Amino acid sequence: MKKSIALCLSLILTIILGACSQSSTTSTKAPYSQTLASTTTPSKSTSAATSGVISVKITPPSGWKQNTESVLPVHYMKNTASFMVKIEKFSSKTVDGVVEEAKKAFDKAFDNVSYIGNAQSINIDGFDARKITFTCTVSKMKMKYQYVYLIAGGDVYAITFGDLESSFDSLTADYSKILTDISLK
Repeated sequence: MKKSIALCLSLILTIILGACSQSSTTSTKAPYSQTLASTTTPSKSTSAATSGVISVKITPPSGWKQNTESVLPVHYMKNTASFMVKIEKFSSKTVDGVVEEAKKAFDKAFDNVSYIGNAQSINIDGFDARKITFTCTVSKMKMKYQYVYLIAGGDVYAITFGDLESSFDSLTADYSKILTDISLK
């Protein structure tokens, strides 16, 4: 029970990091399709552009349940793991700059942060993205996170996976499928 409470607190902390700067959101009634309000038009590059709405669509793998109590329109849980998509505010206009800003924020927010490798360049539905993975300690619990940042419609989107470090890797195939199947239009 204590682990569940601590895990929930760590996930809430992750949400809070992005929620303070999150734009207003609108969700659709479709179970696996959410629309995040964007202040600019979709652009499939690493730089900002001008006005529109980005629709995030995902059909998660088996076992992922939508967290209907979350303040985020795209938030799923599977056992102790969490997957969410949110808009975050960064001053940088490139995904590489966003990653550097994010790392500084993680270093301040979490204890014992250890990055696994360098940021990886990946493609998410045609958008240039960067993926970073790290471990840290939250409320004496060892956690592992994977953040994928991309810029769409002038907004920075964070696709986040988090779980206990001991169970994170067991869902690697699910994380890969989500990143392959996610749609931003």
